[in-house]
Amino acid sequence: MPSGGLATSDLLVLPLQATAPPPGGTSFYVSNARATTRNLIHSDGFNTLFARLEFPSGSLGSLDGRVLGLSDSVLVTVSPEPGVYGVRLSPTGLRFASLGRPLLTFSYARYGNLSVALGSTRYPDAAAYARALEVWRESALDRWTSVGGSGTAGTELRASLQEAGTYIAAAPK
Repeated sequence: MPSGGLATSDLLVLPLQATAPPPGGTSFYVSNARATTRNLIHSDGFNTLFARLEFPSGSLGSLDGRVLGLSDSVLVTVSPEPGVYGVRLSPTGLRFASLGRPLLTFSYARYGNLSVALGSTRYPDAAAYARALEVWRESALDRWTSVGGSGTAGTELRASLQEAGTYIAAAPK
């Protein structure tokens, strides 16, 4: 992978199924004094999980270069990216502590469209594509850097986050 990451056109981004109800976004305070978990769910009447964010206590490192202490909290907004497994986490300038990074989990068992990989020369089937999925962060305009990830193919994908930004589930084309 080039040092500047990959362009969007070089990624096979995991889309939502066309019939998937859109997930909602949310805003909430994250405090260094306590753990916080928030779920983004699909509006399907069954509370089907789209994404989960888990912030351990002490996870806030700095905001706009100012170090955050144990008594500090930050208003965080999480918005789903339209049509794909992706979220935008703000405010920009928020960095997380190296020993207490939040965990982002995408849950795509119900509404993930793994058939996007059909016809790919790289992935012989949907299961191979699911195994190759990683979480990617937009590092610059149209440039994406892998933050890794682990999970159960076809079910969930998890990654720890270093900073606020836009994250997607994708695999190299």
